Amino acid sequence: MSEGIKEEQGKLNYEINWEFIENVAKRMSLNKDKYPPFNWQQKIDEEKLKQALTRHFIEIMKGNYSDEQHFGHLYAIVCNAMMLEYQIKNFKD
Repeated sequence: MSEGIKEEQGKLNYEINWEFIENVAKRMSLNKDKYPPFNWQQKIDEEKLKQALTRHFIEIMKGNYSDEQHFGHLYAIVCNAMMLEYQIKNFKD
């Protein structure tokens, strides 16, 4: 029997660190008692998200990667970037 062919050219290759993605989700769940589910999909002041992202970036620049989680500041940057992207895409004038 011959081997089948599956076209892959032009298709996305999901070469992603799934453990990192899981840790981003864990980071989001740290605040589940503070915010209702999918609060980030409500209108949020972009400046507040930029400030939060900047605070975490500055911690990384100082060599401090950990907060509530190991590498927590990296995960927080991803969370804030995701929320900011959503705000820009859905609520920008």
